[in-house]
Amino acid sequence: MVENESFSKWLSENTSYSNAVISDTVSRMKRADNTLPYNDGETYLFYLEKQDSFKALSVTVRSQIRKAVKLYDRFRHSTESK
Repeated sequence: MVENESFSKWLSENTSYSNAVISDTVSRMKRADNTLPYNDGETYLFYLEKQDSFKALSVTVRSQIRKAVKLYDRFRHSTESK
């Protein structure tokens, strides 16, 4: 399960994104998690991209979801080291 509140806080503290962009990024990560439940493995994005529901999305939305997943991975790895 995705840690939405912690992820949102991390984005606000570690990026220069506006609140709207942070909200959109969290929403995209929720969408990825709903498509394929998130796991912390390196292959998550690979398997997400194989899902028919992911393939049906527009190129722009797929790109935004990929970026959200990569940011979420950074968030998870930065909080693990603390």
